[in-house]
Amino acid sequence: MRFRGVGAVVAHLSGVVIESIKRTAGVTTLRAGRQTLPVICPGCGMPSWRVHGRYVRRLGDAPVAGRPMIIELTVRRSKCLSSRCPAATSAEQIEGLTRPHARQTQILRSILTSIALCLAGHPLGLHREASADVAGPMI
Repeated sequence: MRFRGVGAVVAHLSGVVIESIKRTAGVTTLRAGRQTLPVICPGCGMPSWRVHGRYVRRLGDAPVAGRPMIIELTVRRSKCLSSRCPAATSAEQIEGLTRPHARQTQILRSILTSIALCLAGHPLGLHREASADVAGPMI
């Protein structure tokens, strides 16, 4: 079952297709992926229709209704077709949602940064109050 219109409620998810929503042990898990081709190469900006592989990436996201949320995002690796491109293969990034090597969405990262700045770098366990599923040192 595909969930359409979720992007209207949660704007940072507008670039993906939600495939399933599951709630277990107080955590909401969204399975999502991107269905559009081509993938744009981050090295040279050229479009590529050649998918090299896929993997699932787990991202912590902003809480919804006071519950932590995890996004299990199926990410495509693509092969650039340009011979002059410095990146032979690359993983797709979804604007407003992912960054290379990040384990949290950009919105959760900005929430945690705001909490840390308000507390002058001493989180004191308040990330639990924000319903964010992260360790204190990550703030």
